[in-house]
Amino acid sequence: MNINSLISTSAHDCKITLEGMLDHRTAEAATLALDLLIALRGKEGQASRRKVAGSILRKAAKQMEVES
Repeated sequence: MNINSLISTSAHDCKITLEGMLDHRTAEAATLALDLLIALRGKEGQASRRKVAGSILRKAAKQMEVES
């Protein structure tokens, strides 16, 4: 999975993709969410995708905290 594919798809599909990764590849989902936030910095019209990435990053952090 790469950042460009997450940017070129809908925010809903982006959310589904990242949420699907949370259970089995939590660290990878967190990394992708962070990379997505960095890639979207300063771009207009990406508020929904930024919210999705932030939400996934928070969920991954909580899940990784519980797993440790």
